Amino acid sequence: MYPEQPLVPAHDDIGLLSLVVANGFTAAVLDRLAAAGSGVARLGHGLVVQGLLAGASTVPQLADRLAVSVQAVSKTVREMERLGYVEKAPDPADGRAQLLRLSARALASVAESRRARLAVQQQLLEALGPGRAQHTLDALRLLAGQFGGLESLANRRLRPSGSL
Repeated sequence: MYPEQPLVPAHDDIGLLSLVVANGFTAAVLDRLAAAGSGVARLGHGLVVQGLLAGASTVPQLADRLAVSVQAVSKTVREMERLGYVEKAPDPADGRAQLLRLSARALASVAESRRARLAVQQQLLEALGPGRAQHTLDALRLLAGQFGGLESLANRRLRPSGSL
């Protein structure tokens, strides 16, 4: 015997529809970055980039900002350092600590990512048309606010569920 049918059909489920849009948006951006020969190697790298865009920090500070373990950040930072996306420098305030900062390569990738995001967003807004586009953006802001997402966006603390 199969379980009962969902109480909300999938095509009317806000969470599932939002997930489909978010996944599709991300895939389209990553496709554009791959075509341009740019981008980070995996999603966790992008999360570290977002954390460091808020300013240079140490591994523990970055782990706190991203709400993940120091070990997860350390591993991801080592990968990114090998790929040339992160640089370390001594922390003038603490001789034992290392400050992390984005390399020129990472900053170029950020610029390319922003162009790709804009292109995908424009494509979606054109598909909606002007009136529906504004209504959709207003509705998404309202819904994001229900979950504290607007504050997370403003503070560069937004990250998908899961780990680095």
